Amino acid sequence: MKSRRLALIGIFGALSFLLTFIEFPIIPLLPFLKFDPSDSLIILMTMVYGYVPGFFTLIIKSFLFIFRSGDGGLIGIFMNFIAGTTFITLLYFLKNKIKINIWINYVITSILTGIVAYLLNYFVSIPIYTNQPTDMFVNSLGINLQIFFWLVLLFNFIKFFADSLIAHIIFKKTKITNYALLK
Repeated sequence: MKSRRLALIGIFGALSFLLTFIEFPIIPLLPFLKFDPSDSLIILMTMVYGYVPGFFTLIIKSFLFIFRSGDGGLIGIFMNFIAGTTFITLLYFLKNKIKINIWINYVITSILTGIVAYLLNYFVSIPIYTNQPTDMFVNSLGINLQIFFWLVLLFNFIKFFADSLIAHIIFKKTKITNYALLK
C-alpha cells in the first residue's frame, strides 16, 4: 500500500473515531441503539479507495473506540464492527461485482446489514449484555419480538442509509474525487 493511502487510512480512522462522540438514539423504545456519523467516513474510504482501505479505517476506529466504549462496552464495539464490516463488504461487492445503481446499493446494503444486526442482537449481544434471553429482555421493553425485529431493521436502515448519504455528499461535493483517480 502506498504511504499516502496509509496516512489517509490513519487520518480517516481517527476522524471517524472522533465522530463517535456525536451520538444520539433514533428510536426511543431502543435507546441503546445510537446513531453516530462515524461510519460515513469508512463508507467514503471504501467508495474512493476500495475495500481494504475502508476495512482498515474501520479497524482503526474500532480500536480507538475501545478506549471510549460508552454504555455498550466491548459488546457494543463488537456489534458496531460487525455491522460496519457487513455494510462495506456488501457495498463494495454490489458496487464492483454486480454494478447496480448506487442508491439501490445503499438501500439493499442497509437492509441486509439490519438483518445481520438483528440476528447478532438476538443471538449474541442481548443475551451477553443483559444476561437474560432476548425474548425476556424484549418483553421487558413492552414490545414483542416482531416489533423488535422491525425496529432494529429500521434503526440500521436509517443509520447506514444516512451514513451513505453523508459519504455520498462528501464524495460529490469535495475534491476527493480527484484523489480517487490516483489509486
